[in-house]
Amino acid sequence: MGFIIQESVIERVGCVLLILLHHTCSGLEVTVPSSHVALFQTRTVLPCTFTVNNPPVNPIFLAIFWYFEGKQLLRYDNKDKDSSPGVSIDEQELKRGNASLSIHNVTITDQGTYKCLVIYSPERQHKEIQLNILAVPTVGMNKKVLLRDERNLVQCSVTDFFPRDITVRWLRNGQDLGSASEMFQMNADGTYNVNSSVTISPIEAKDNPVITCQVEHESLRDPLQDAFRVEYGAAPTVRVLSSMTPDGEEQIYVCEARGYSPEAVEINWLLDGKRSDPRRGSDNSLFDKEIYYRILLNKDKRPTQISCEVQHETLYSPITETQEVQVNSDCRRHCHFGLTAALLVLVLAAFGTLATLYYFITRKKLFQRFQVSHIHKMERWTEDKKVALYCVASNCTTDAVVTWTVMENGGEKLKISEAQAKKDAENTPFCSGYTMRTDRTQSPADKLYNIITALSFKPDISKELEVTCNFSCDGRNKERSLKCSWNLKKPEMSAPINLSLSDSRDVLCSVTLEKFSPRDIKIIWSSGVGHYQKLDTIDGKIIQNSDNTFNIKSECRVPGHLFKDPGFKVRVTWSHQSLDVSEFREVSVADFPWRPVMDEIIKPPLLLHSTEAKLQCTISGYFPGDLAVKWMRREAGKQELYEVSPSDKYKIPVMEITQQSDKTYTCTASLIVSVSALTEHGSEFICRVTHPTLVTPLEKRTGELSVTGIPVIRNRLQDGGYIILEVDSFYPQELGVTWERADSESGPYKRIPDSDIETNSTESSDGSYRVTSICEAMTRLNKMDPSDKYFKAILEHGALKSPEVLIFLRSRGNFSLISGQGKQPLHQVDRKIVIKSSSSHRRKSSERIEAEESHKSHI
Repeated sequence: MGFIIQESVIERVGCVLLILLHHTCSGLEVTVPSSHVALFQTRTVLPCTFTVNNPPVNPIFLAIFWYFEGKQLLRYDNKDKDSSPGVSIDEQELKRGNASLSIHNVTITDQGTYKCLVIYSPERQHKEIQLNILAVPTVGMNKKVLLRDERNLVQCSVTDFFPRDITVRWLRNGQDLGSASEMFQMNADGTYNVNSSVTISPIEAKDNPVITCQVEHESLRDPLQDAFRVEYGAAPTVRVLSSMTPDGEEQIYVCEARGYSPEAVEINWLLDGKRSDPRRGSDNSLFDKEIYYRILLNKDKRPTQISCEVQHETLYSPITETQEVQVNSDCRRHCHFGLTAALLVLVLAAFGTLATLYYFITRKKLFQRFQVSHIHKMERWTEDKKVALYCVASNCTTDAVVTWTVMENGGEKLKISEAQAKKDAENTPFCSGYTMRTDRTQSPADKLYNIITALSFKPDISKELEVTCNFSCDGRNKERSLKCSWNLKKPEMSAPINLSLSDSRDVLCSVTLEKFSPRDIKIIWSSGVGHYQKLDTIDGKIIQNSDNTFNIKSECRVPGHLFKDPGFKVRVTWSHQSLDVSEFREVSVADFPWRPVMDEIIKPPLLLHSTEAKLQCTISGYFPGDLAVKWMRREAGKQELYEVSPSDKYKIPVMEITQQSDKTYTCTASLIVSVSALTEHGSEFICRVTHPTLVTPLEKRTGELSVTGIPVIRNRLQDGGYIILEVDSFYPQELGVTWERADSESGPYKRIPDSDIETNSTESSDGSYRVTSICEAMTRLNKMDPSDKYFKAILEHGALKSPEVLIFLRSRGNFSLISGQGKQPLHQVDRKIVIKSSSSHRRKSSERIEAEESHKSHI
């Protein structure tokens, strides 16, 4: 027995050793691609396969791990398995060496680096794979009908794509249309949207080309595109009209969309920003795309705002017109009283409830109350100058018959029926001048009819009308009456056309018209020189005053450069039922408040002869930027002005122009003058400015100029015992030269007598002056004294802040400058000067003058 046990143990150990020996030589090899691409919101499989030398794979030694960005996603071995939501592996495929990972719904956050780790004991090996996500874009253009002769903005929406890199191209008949603007937005799921827009000019839209929005993206094999052939349309004009009944219990709103093409249009009511029940309105073509809404003001749950939203192919975005729902004080009191009265009515009505209930049940009309609203008066401006009266019937069990009755000034009554309205629609003349329209809608739920009827006509201010609207429904008649007259009030313009500047250098023109009635008014802006062209008009909301008159503000935008022409004018014209002829106002650049303002001319404090002087004048506060500057000159002692032209003497730099924070311009005009005492002393310069806003030019003057020439020592010469000092380029002429002598440099100095000095003064060709001063430094007495002597020359002039002092040293018969303008020996003059006495003064001979002139170039 013991032998058998021992043999059994040996067999088991041997088997294990054989398995281990076999597995040790398994040769594990894991294979994955470097990257993998998956489509957004699809299922994908990340490939990972492995091989061993001695298949099949034994699950006892196998373990599989998947990681995403270092975080474990899945673990599998023969004992247990664990995985994150949305990922899995096929356990049956593991036996065939397939450890691929399935991701069931790929999201953008799944993009990244994955690691497949395979352990086949005792070996282990891992490989990494990059998962890239692609989301295919969708492309669509929201505006495919253009406005003629205008610059149209067309937008292409590219949505739900990934990655972000994308190319959007605009093509015109297959050729690049030009640059476009793009605005990216990231969605909550990590994908992107981009809105690309391009402006198509009237020239680019000519001949009805095909406009294409083409998208290239990594997820697409071929470019994706949306295209349309240019068609022209007209954008709708939208108005919301409202009328309250005299008792303040209800208000009816009518939304008009007119003058548009193509025909398709969508009109909706929004109550406090939310779309209303569509059965409460109608868009029947009989109403020329009018819809209505009736609000009972005595209800607790009533909106605070009502909006009409119109969508059309010509519009870049919907047009929305909004009005506040207002309840007057009478209505509030009536409503409160109504609540009190309602309680009393309930008590009194309790006794008749059974009888009333029986009456309605037998006739199958429980809670089906046939109601008729008051007549609402809508004053509106149309091409035919008509007004409209509206009346609404609700909860009709059958289709109703509608009749309008009109009595003018208490006279004969005139009845208008739908049959007559039909004849009018068939171009049969209806002599009364009244037009009737009726629209019916039926609720699919309760099969009840809602009816709105309108009576339109051209009002006569001399007549008072009594109008009655009658509804006949299921054998019952209900009618409402209204007395109405029209009081016309002309628009008032209390202020002139207002002007302001925009960042785009456009001029914003606006006008406010006040206290007019009825409500409808037509305002047109135009501009030009003689011939006017229509401008885009932006009309604000019409405001109703407490006296039932109306105000409106209208504006337009005009490119500022057009006002460079003084004859260019902007005109605003308004038409109103109260006016026999349209009125208008005009504005031109002459009315601009932005006129140039000139500062005083800035000039140097001292104008120096033979130097350059800069004159500057700053002009500010003007618009447009078309400013012209001229520099003028008046000669000394004369009145005539001459325009300064650029030359070697006068330089006119280019003006520095800047735009200020208030959108006006500022510039600095400059003139650089080469100053000469001959031409500038006593003269005057004028800066003259012309601008389209100015009737006469502006100008600033420098006043008479005063030129100063600083003395310049040109030569210091020695002629035997004489020191010759030459000074020139000074102005005015007054120059003082004094000579002194001393035995030492520190003095004391004694003045040399005038009899030993000779001074000659001459005027130069440039208007400055020149002086030659000759000092007899070595008289016969001096020559006998061989010791060193010092001589001082002192120059005084109005242009010098302090006297100029030069000190000469005589040593061994030669002179040298030891203090002053340049220390140097004095050059000898070849010819000796001849001294002639006359009245105790010495003058130079002509030989000495020639000697000086011949040596100037050497000094």
